[in-house]
Amino acid sequence: MWWRSLWILIACWLLCAHFVRYEQISFAIPFAIAPLVLFFNSVYLLRLLQTLLFMSVFTVWGVTTIEAIQMRLAQEAPWLRLSFIMMAVMLFTLGAIICGNGILRIRKQKSPWRNSPIR
Repeated sequence: MWWRSLWILIACWLLCAHFVRYEQISFAIPFAIAPLVLFFNSVYLLRLLQTLLFMSVFTVWGVTTIEAIQMRLAQEAPWLRLSFIMMAVMLFTLGAIICGNGILRIRKQKSPWRNSPIR
């Protein structure tokens, strides 16, 4: 289970590093501390983190990819390798979301209330 948490931690810190690079500290700090949600045994907090990561795939990485490719095309520089790297970053973030589902499944199996109707 530790590797699932590490995957989510790296995805959040990649987003944090992206925002720090563009000097947007107000966005970087929440993504830097977001993995602390993993210490709480709350389904809702983990789902919120997954939702934020999912939205960031399109609103952060997608927009950054398009802007960077447009800049490369304007400079007549090669852009194909950039698109593969950014696609890998987006797939990595989506993989972190899937790892969150694994964390929830394992927590549910270990929970003493797993058969309770009030969960």
